[in-house]
Amino acid sequence: MWAARRWAPTPGRAPPLSLPVGAHLGPLTILGHLACGRAAELYQVWSTDHWCATTAKIAAASAGAAVPASFVREAEALAGVAHPNVVRFFGAGRVEGRAYLLLEYLAGPSLVELLDSLPRRRLHVPDALRAAMHVGAAVHALHRAGLLYRDLKPGNILLRDGVPALVDFDAVWPRDAGPPSDRLGTAPYMAPEQIRDEPLTPATDVYGLGAVLFELLTGRWSTEEPTELDDDAGLLAEDRFLKAGTGDHVDAASTYPQLVRDPVPLRAHNPRISREVEAVVLRALARDPRARFQSVSGFLAALAPHLLGIHRLWPEGTVVERRRDAASR
Repeated sequence: MWAARRWAPTPGRAPPLSLPVGAHLGPLTILGHLACGRAAELYQVWSTDHWCATTAKIAAASAGAAVPASFVREAEALAGVAHPNVVRFFGAGRVEGRAYLLLEYLAGPSLVELLDSLPRRRLHVPDALRAAMHVGAAVHALHRAGLLYRDLKPGNILLRDGVPALVDFDAVWPRDAGPPSDRLGTAPYMAPEQIRDEPLTPATDVYGLGAVLFELLTGRWSTEEPTELDDDAGLLAEDRFLKAGTGDHVDAASTYPQLVRDPVPLRAHNPRISREVEAVVLRALARDPRARFQSVSGFLAALAPHLLGIHRLWPEGTVVERRRDAASR
């Protein structure tokens, strides 16, 4: 079996969540524990304001009275973007000194959990393309609102009745704000310019979407060389990604091989992928951002012709938008 594809840069167990099941925090009652992130704890809660189960993203107890900047960015982004492929936002608040965001509860699974349940960790080609179209539509809506997502990965995409929805907007960044002061992202999916702290553009998220689609189609990260099914069995994915390092020191090129290596051809992993689809994905993963599609809509326009018949996302006879700059955008 393939190892789980979860990137864990700092090995070890996640810290325990601070609120037990059954605890009350203002209008929220804790129903279950979901996850513990960089600056927040994620719970399933019952909201007496909405009379339903929701997800509460609550600032970590260690944050004290300060509202994390990521909370402000996420709340502003979600309040300004309403899209069927984006998690729904029900508001923000502060109770007992802790900031929280109230979000739609999505039972999932995430795309990484879905992949982990499948042989060779890959979707059928039409299913992978359809998933990328849904996620790309969400990212396109974010770009139209003047924001970059920066952290596209299968773990940030949950299924809602079988349809992908994008979650976790704490890494969003204004397109016109210059290079971000942090390097938020997840190593295997980060564009080279993002790693180098250079200015970011929509092409940065094109790379992230291309990296996600690469994994959906092949079960692998974009810089992993093909191996036999039994090779590295039982070796954690993050160890495979870092195995080029020596001792306790791992240089940038070992942690981020996309800085120095082009993506592996997809057909080396999965020969059922057509050469045409392979060419589209490899263009999205070009190391030079100028060589990629310059917009997510351009990437999706190139993928659209490969969804035909029962796999179409739109009714037969519908004209898919084409612009004069579709070849370069």
